Amino acid sequence: MTDHTNLTGDILAKLDGVDQLRPADELAAYEQVLTELTELLNAPETQGPGAG
Repeated sequence: MTDHTNLTGDILAKLDGVDQLRPADELAAYEQVLTELTELLNAPETQGPGAG
């Protein structure tokens, strides 16, 4: 499995069942994933997605 596949799996796992949450919790789950993705996109090339 590649890092990209691992990242996709991690994201999907975090969002699994999100539609069953209360709206505030659902929004919080999406915000958390977006925060993590933003951090990855802003990371230096040696740490970001596809590095290595």
